[in-house]
Amino acid sequence: MPRRILIRVTPVLGSIILFLSWAFQQTLLEDANSTLQRIYNAESVYQTYQSNNAIFNAIIVIADSDTASIDKIRRSQIYNYELGLKDMVQLLDDEAKADIPGSPSPFSGTPDVDVMMATTQERLEKIQGELADQKDEIINRKSTFNKIFLLLYAFGSAIVLVGSVFNVLISSETGETDP
Repeated sequence: MPRRILIRVTPVLGSIILFLSWAFQQTLLEDANSTLQRIYNAESVYQTYQSNNAIFNAIIVIADSDTASIDKIRRSQIYNYELGLKDMVQLLDDEAKADIPGSPSPFSGTPDVDVMMATTQERLEKIQGELADQKDEIINRKSTFNKIFLLLYAFGSAIVLVGSVFNVLISSETGETDP
């Protein structure tokens, strides 16, 4: 009798495993996908600001040798870059930000524009490196989650099928019919 009860509830247990695998997929995988999408969006915003770089360089060519104008243009260029980096920086945790130099203040008058440009370049490289590491880690985690989901799904499906077959066999042996 206990064996018959176990066989009767086996498809239900399989269904529960299927539901749990779906819940697993919806929560953990969606969280990873959402985080990746935020990274891609922040990178896209940066690329928009970065595309303005050609305009700044063209204006500098027009300014010719007017050092004061070139200095002002470069400061605006640095400000533009920093606006583009803002969303990317917000995605980093405090540990990742620890090694990244602070954002220069281009309109403060100090330090020299070349120093600020070098600082912005260093920030850009480190921020992009940290985000690339984050993306790699998330992609690896997603791969693991996908494998777990598929295993749970296959296991749950197999249990439902096996339980259903046994239920049919037991019903035919005992002559039971379902109402």
